Amino acid sequence: MASQQESKSIPLKILVDKQRSKVVFVEATKDFVDTLFSFLSLPLGTIVRLLATINSKNDQQKQLPESSPFLENIKNLYRTIQNLDSNDVWNNTVCKQMLLHPRNPCEALCMKLFLNVDDTEPSSKFFVCDSCNTFTTFQNLHCTCGKPTNRQPKNLDSEGHGNSTSVDTINGVFVRENGSMFLVSDDLKIVPSSSVTYLQLLMELGYSDLTQLEEVTHNIGKQEILNLLKHTLTSHEPLTNTFFASSSKNKDNRPNQLASAVRAMPCTSDIRKIDVKVIQSKSQKNIIFAETNGDFVDFILSFLTVPLGSIVKLLGANSFAGCVGNLYKSVFGFQNQPLNIPVVLTPSIAYYYGTGTPKIGSVHGISHGIYYNTEELKIEGGVISKSERSIYNAKSLTALDPRSLNGSKVMGFVKRARLFGIDNDLRVKPLSTNSFLLYLKELSLPLDDLEVKVISIGEAEALGILGTFLTSRFTLTSGLKDLLSVPKPESTVLKVPKKESTLTSK
Repeated sequence: MASQQESKSIPLKILVDKQRSKVVFVEATKDFVDTLFSFLSLPLGTIVRLLATINSKNDQQKQLPESSPFLENIKNLYRTIQNLDSNDVWNNTVCKQMLLHPRNPCEALCMKLFLNVDDTEPSSKFFVCDSCNTFTTFQNLHCTCGKPTNRQPKNLDSEGHGNSTSVDTINGVFVRENGSMFLVSDDLKIVPSSSVTYLQLLMELGYSDLTQLEEVTHNIGKQEILNLLKHTLTSHEPLTNTFFASSSKNKDNRPNQLASAVRAMPCTSDIRKIDVKVIQSKSQKNIIFAETNGDFVDFILSFLTVPLGSIVKLLGANSFAGCVGNLYKSVFGFQNQPLNIPVVLTPSIAYYYGTGTPKIGSVHGISHGIYYNTEELKIEGGVISKSERSIYNAKSLTALDPRSLNGSKVMGFVKRARLFGIDNDLRVKPLSTNSFLLYLKELSLPLDDLEVKVISIGEAEALGILGTFLTSRFTLTSGLKDLLSVPKPESTVLKVPKKESTLTSK
């Protein structure tokens, strides 16, 4: 599958401003637009893994843009998970795999794309516990009843025998297949193509001298599309950055100032809160370090499981420095098409990825049903499908959280008995007395400059942290700075005592 995608390409007609070496806009078929819209379904963990492949293949782009806090943050978080190898950290063997290879909630749709950049292996295998009618896509797990989920039914959908109506791809994937062409501007605003629209775009962009414009044809392949994905996250002219990398004057954008307005406000409810101890430098006004349990660590690590479209839905179109917002808003122009536009506007996190407390908005939840019958067709192990109509006398199954430890009801990516430290840039590490002492020495800060505060993290604060994760290298400080100034009871503010003078006045 991956090798086939590497050899595919999509034809484009590119209108170029020769004087400025800049893309004016691109005319393309639905295949290109479908692939662009699929960017919104990609979880952050998948994005950082895909971008790492182009960095290794392209000598000119061995490093992600240093001026992009978002790309640096997801790279740091991904490396943190890669480096957490201890069995004392993870709840079971699949937790790390779930974070490094998160599921695309639009997986079934994206498999229908002409050119799909997501190389994550599809979840075509299911494992069932007959006693509890639960299922998982991971092997060697136990149900909450304690029994192994060892029955593997035949997947009718993967073999083309299913009758699933949850994915409508008869006439297209995200865009209807009717032979239409589309115009894509340099900042990824997408409209149906027509001669009038073509003229209007040129006039809006201020072109009067057509001699400086030239139309060229180009076949774009997977590696260039991955480059386009990277620039979509960081630049206001991603097409120019992709096709004219050496001459682009806008390779990296400053973080969107509107995005920084998404900040945490004091929590007013006791529902679903986590208390986190933060160590603050009084002189620098920065959070140096946070000490927390597994609940908050799960929340931070779960950033990698959230799709781009869900983040835009939660935080708004201005939440990214690049053109993700324009791409998201362009999808609204296609809502009159009875296909799968709502799915990509609000992609849910895959059904077996919970984040415990606090949750990130309302992006969690199962997006479709799973149905099962052990007798249908007399096949050993039974049959399974996402469509109830595909199976006679079907039973509905419930997703089993694969993060549970040997079927226990204690859920989470990391073990709850551990304490963890989180840096300002969200690097996570298991905490011990020795490691904390070494960390304090590395900071080279006087102890009397440090102040310990306890802050409460709820859903509003969680959104603030997520928002600054996209725009700032100092995620904790930027996301929680409003909370640091909130007066706390004396018992929750711990200060290093100053030494009392031994001199007495005479």
